[in-house]
Amino acid sequence: MAPAPRFSAAEQEKLIIYAAIKAIENSSLLDFSMSAIAKLAGLSMGSVYKFVQCKEDVLIALATRMYQERQSVFKKVLALPLTTPERIIATSLLDFSKVQMYSFDSQLESIVNTQAMMKRCSQRWLTQMIACGERCQAMFQQFLQAAADSGELTSGSRDIEEINIGSWSLSLGYFQTVRVHQCWRNDLAENLAEEMLALAPDNLHIRTMQRLVNTYDWQQKITDDGIKEVCLRLTEAGLR
Repeated sequence: MAPAPRFSAAEQEKLIIYAAIKAIENSSLLDFSMSAIAKLAGLSMGSVYKFVQCKEDVLIALATRMYQERQSVFKKVLALPLTTPERIIATSLLDFSKVQMYSFDSQLESIVNTQAMMKRCSQRWLTQMIACGERCQAMFQQFLQAAADSGELTSGSRDIEEINIGSWSLSLGYFQTVRVHQCWRNDLAENLAEEMLALAPDNLHIRTMQRLVNTYDWQQKITDDGIKEVCLRLTEAGLR
């Protein structure tokens, strides 16, 4: 009879994930190796390949865990005792140093959301990552629908998709622009990195987001005092 494995399947997967994080931190998102993961995990290559068949699988698996954690953070934000417009802007006022999973979150997100990556990874991991993204979208859709149903969004369901796409696009676009500038101007890298962690209430992106959200028909618009209240609530929740 063959000896029982030292670790269960769930334990092996956890070991591989932790080893992958360490292997990437020791090298980079592009240069880590599967053999380094096996060595750090204390597992055979065969055991590693049961869970991840290639480096692309490793990155998609890590991104899936990152998106799962992000979803739980957004749930906390959307449950704060604020108006719906204030909770929308709260997602841009988070201190990302308090909610990030890895030291390479932003770089990982840029890499995994490419057609080339999705073509090379295993269907199992791609399906899991896409499902996480769809759950986040559904959560925001339901959040806005609740505002429409309650009358807080007085235009009803008409503007939900536009608000959803517009606010997400503005937020993602801003942070991507900051990352590009960070790469272009190494002398400002430290300041830009700090700016990406917790934006000030009067930051350009927050002012722009406030203007965008206030163009829609809310019972109560976002005020400057409201933004300060958002920061206070996030701080109390340990998210800023």
